[in-house]
Amino acid sequence: MSWQWHKAAWALLATPACAFGFEAVDVLTPAMSGLYPAYPADPTPPYTVWAQAGIMYDSNILRRTSGDNGEFVSRLGLGGRLDQRVIGRQGLHLEGRVDGYVYDKFSALDNVAYAGLGEWRYEVGNDLAGAFTASRRRYQANLAEIQSATYDPVNETTVGTTARYAIGPNLGVRGALNYVDYSRPSHSFFNTKTLTGAVAVEYISALGNHVGVEVQEAKGDAPVPEIVDPLHLFVNNTFRQHDVGIVGGWGVTPNLRIGGRIGRTTRRYNELPGRDFSGPTWNVAAQWYPTPKTVLAVESAKTVSSVIDIGASHIVGKGWAVGPGWAVTAKLNLQARFFKQHQTFEGDPNAALGVAPERQEVIRGYRLGAYWEYDRRWHFQFSLEHGDRDSNILGRNYRFNAGVAQIRYVF
Repeated sequence: MSWQWHKAAWALLATPACAFGFEAVDVLTPAMSGLYPAYPADPTPPYTVWAQAGIMYDSNILRRTSGDNGEFVSRLGLGGRLDQRVIGRQGLHLEGRVDGYVYDKFSALDNVAYAGLGEWRYEVGNDLAGAFTASRRRYQANLAEIQSATYDPVNETTVGTTARYAIGPNLGVRGALNYVDYSRPSHSFFNTKTLTGAVAVEYISALGNHVGVEVQEAKGDAPVPEIVDPLHLFVNNTFRQHDVGIVGGWGVTPNLRIGGRIGRTTRRYNELPGRDFSGPTWNVAAQWYPTPKTVLAVESAKTVSSVIDIGASHIVGKGWAVGPGWAVTAKLNLQARFFKQHQTFEGDPNAALGVAPERQEVIRGYRLGAYWEYDRRWHFQFSLEHGDRDSNILGRNYRFNAGVAQIRYVF
């Protein structure tokens, strides 16, 4: 089995621990998505267009410690995808979606979100292949962070390119360059721009196992909020991050595969160096297929990342997730996700200057979901979710229960 065959299972683990709302159903996949050996995926059509409608009840939509924060949220969405060969082996990939959210009680949060991506996929001869990518996304900032019924949009623009050159039948070199621009109009001091470059050398066996060494270098903004820097002394504050690690994927048996990255990350700031980071990081996952209709995905990770929703220049997240799945029939897929993550806000300028204590939070929860493909056109998705957060900062503890029901029509 190829490594690509297994990629659909990562959807069980792709969502961060603090993900919100309808994402609990967005990550669900149909039984015939290619996730299970018993139900191989059908050939991908050249285009797909869909419309969906859903409703969610959340017992604590604002993620507060107390108060009457129960809320019904409705969503209407439209999206599509196009894959088209343009000339020879050169192709175009387009995808996009628009979603409207309507809140019953907290109407100030009503908003329209969108996401779009365009990708030119090229091949030069038999040895060189890659893509040029551009994307744009607009979404509401995570309510678990702002804890307020305030419309707070985030705009994310990405431009990038990737390439892979096959040196021989088993050895390849790949590289990537990616630029991300985050804009948050209501909190302009959170705006960040990051440029990341990566190079890797990989060995791939005839069975699809691969191992390699990857090096990444990133440079970006590390803004300091005005409450910490009222005299604007740190307006040029930037960071550099260096990552080096071993990447790979290994089929232990035909039914068990392990893959990911293990390495070391170093992050340095040109000002306020008290929040520098240097240490081991990893993201490792395993997929086990006890039967052709069941899967168990397990992940452990420690990462260093900038998150504009949060506002700290970086957080260190360490945790685990378990995601079992069961294709009851070719039409019905049941999935679950159990997770726990410890977040340390080491990049917070408030903590670096002693203005506030370093924030530490533990997020845990679980999701239970079902994807029922009634026929090729009508799809139904259901999800139940529970989560809680413990924090050393007053007012940031919360607990919530949520349920989502959604119907999708594929044209």
